[in-house]
Amino acid sequence: MSHYITTHDAKGQSVYSTKTPTEPHGHPIPGGKMEVLYSSHQFPPSLNTEADIDQYAHDRTHGIEGGICPPQGTAAAIVSFEPHAVSAWHRTMSLDVMVIIEGVMEAHLEGGEVRTLKAGDSMTQRGTMHLWQNVTPNDGWAKAVAFASAIQQPLEIAGKTLETEFRM
Repeated sequence: MSHYITTHDAKGQSVYSTKTPTEPHGHPIPGGKMEVLYSSHQFPPSLNTEADIDQYAHDRTHGIEGGICPPQGTAAAIVSFEPHAVSAWHRTMSLDVMVIIEGVMEAHLEGGEVRTLKAGDSMTQRGTMHLWQNVTPNDGWAKAVAFASAIQQPLEIAGKTLETEFRM
């Protein structure tokens, strides 16, 4: 799998950036790995320079502090789940859109509801406590593309202030 980022040359013409490697660079996560496709540390990102590409190159190599989305930015990633993997219960301070591209995943919510998502299905998470479980038949891997955007904080629901949280 190759990954490319576009930019502009000194004449203002569209070109491919040479600042980032095209080969994937996955980071281990519990039950799988995450490959950061892009990240920005401000929203909307400024494209007037290549500072966003430099920051992304750093995130791609070192991971994004705090998870998938910078606190004031955006991110896109491919998340791969090992056979039978179950994530920790977690909540992120981001608006996340997950699109399943391979396998079958269950999305569990703390209120007890569960949905089964297959390739082509998607889910938008709005700062909710959830976990993912790979239920792909025949010991298969599952993959999803994740798009995340920081949200306005504090997140206050039912008189409580919610924060990023991981429960093991």
